[in-house]
Amino acid sequence: MKFCTAVLIAICLFSQVLAAEPPLVIGTADGVPLSTSDGMGFHDQIVREAFRRIGLQIDIAHLPAERALLNANEGIEKGIYVRIQGLESEYKNLSIVPEKISEYEFVAFGKDPSLRMNGWDSLQNYHVGIVNGWKILEKNIVACKNLTKVKNAEVLFRSLEEDKIDLVVYNKIDGYGMIKELGLQGIHALDSPFATKDMFLYLHKDLDKVILPLAEALKAIKSDGTYLSIKRNALSQYLPESEK
Repeated sequence: MKFCTAVLIAICLFSQVLAAEPPLVIGTADGVPLSTSDGMGFHDQIVREAFRRIGLQIDIAHLPAERALLNANEGIEKGIYVRIQGLESEYKNLSIVPEKISEYEFVAFGKDPSLRMNGWDSLQNYHVGIVNGWKILEKNIVACKNLTKVKNAEVLFRSLEEDKIDLVVYNKIDGYGMIKELGLQGIHALDSPFATKDMFLYLHKDLDKVILPLAEALKAIKSDGTYLSIKRNALSQYLPESEK
């Protein structure tokens, strides 16, 4: 009993010390509806709630994908979400929080809904666009007619709308959000996903002490129903009827 009481006191004191610190700045390249300018996107809310549960506050910095990674690695921002597993080998100052935030379905978007994708090589006859800094796409899209890298999703989907490229490859949910935000017509997510990947929060090594508490907070958010509630509220208006 004395040991348990001591542990609880230590946790409370630790949380109080952390709460006295100014908000941490965490970067993201996520777009609507996963991250929004008012910080109410799906991932925004999940990440903020996880930090809140360990006594920390965060501010969110919206940055281009490559810049967000470089800044987090340099400690300009203290972390980044969401990214695929395994980036520590290239970005030595980043540590992964080993509980996923969500999953990404990487799909092609195009104007012809009858097109069927069958692996990365099925892009070989198309002029493809991606956002610069999306490592999984840069690594896997090697067989296409031409690859265009742009700075953000708005430029990406505008390029598709204006027929400057044939297809874009992007996360499905982000793509639905961009189509809705830009009011685009006649652009479709094509079957089937090239890959489905777990996506994670990374922190600068200065924050290694909070990695395991954050992972436990994320698990608790999922187990107590908070995760599903946030997901439904944040995403429902962006999904096509077939996926609600």
